[in-house]
Amino acid sequence: MENTEKVEIGYTVPKERWQEAAKNLEELGNVLAAGFLKQNKDGRGKEDADDIMADIMLACMALYHVAEFATDKCRIIPMSGQNGG
Repeated sequence: MENTEKVEIGYTVPKERWQEAAKNLEELGNVLAAGFLKQNKDGRGKEDADDIMADIMLACMALYHVAEFATDKCRIIPMSGQNGG
């Protein structure tokens, strides 16, 4: 094991980019929640809006956690192919 070397694939992004992504996601969530409230399908618009915002806030918390503690551990790996560019 003396002759092992660390191989890293992909790239990292700075803390500010993770924070920006979290803010953008929260804004999107607010738009989606407003749409659910307006549509009010089956009379459950408020419940649907609350559910989507709970999920989005959980994802935002994860992004903020990465921004604060793990930017060097989370790597972006570009994918090639039909949807990967």
